[in-house]
Amino acid sequence: MRAPRFLVAAFLGACLAIPAWAADGEEWARYRLHGDKTWQTVRPVENPGYRVRLSAPDGTTLEARVEIDRYPLLDEAPMPPDPATLSPEARAVLAAPRAHDEELERVSAGLVRGTETVLEAVQRVIAFTARRIRYELPTPGGREETAAGTLRSGRGGCVGRSLLAADILNRAGIPARQVTGVLTAATETELTPDTRAAYSDYLGGVRHRWIEAYVPGLGWVPSDPGGLANTVTSRHLALSGPPLRDFQVETVLRSKSARTPNLPGLPGLVPRLGTSAAVLGEIKGAP
Repeated sequence: MRAPRFLVAAFLGACLAIPAWAADGEEWARYRLHGDKTWQTVRPVENPGYRVRLSAPDGTTLEARVEIDRYPLLDEAPMPPDPATLSPEARAVLAAPRAHDEELERVSAGLVRGTETVLEAVQRVIAFTARRIRYELPTPGGREETAAGTLRSGRGGCVGRSLLAADILNRAGIPARQVTGVLTAATETELTPDTRAAYSDYLGGVRHRWIEAYVPGLGWVPSDPGGLANTVTSRHLALSGPPLRDFQVETVLRSKSARTPNLPGLPGLVPRLGTSAAVLGEIKGAP
């Protein structure tokens, strides 16, 4: 007989030290989008634990619903991943030309050394970028952020952090790429003091970057190098590219469980833990 779902979740929470938000199901947020070409601007997503679903309830105005599934991910993809288990899209990411950089190679090798699964390797890289790279808004008209420059200076914005995290993962054989989007905020007080200067009331938040890493058996799993490993929040709205000047995000409704991401000044790493296929089956198959 299967154990009740709440008992399995409680057991996981106790034995795996899952954060309090990880065992309570799903969080979501609904946004109304305004501006020209909104359908081309927002990217529908169906990734493990992160979905962006588009609709037009009134037949005219586009709405986006962001859903975050908080159950543990299936953590059985070994490290390093077998190239034969990667999708053509993921293999193309790894095959992209990359400048030789001994320091980046050394950091990448050191961070993933001893990891057993891809999710564990991603968690180490996110912890590194969140704790070792001081968040700093780029200077208008300043030098373009790069992975190498962010590593050497020890500081960078969301662009620099995500470029660095993706570069480190790619050098370790884990396909990773940047995601362009908006970190939504109804008011600037929902942001950390570091980012309030970039807040746009018209946009409905701040422009933001995070990453997706390809995990065999799962697909593209999102992480935020500001401190969210193998997970993001319902305030992360993915776009297909930089938003047009008239693009606007209006927050309509959020679930009570919606988290306020403590980015970029996260005091500690917030991981989304993995679990084995057997335990995951108990969770999803329980009545």
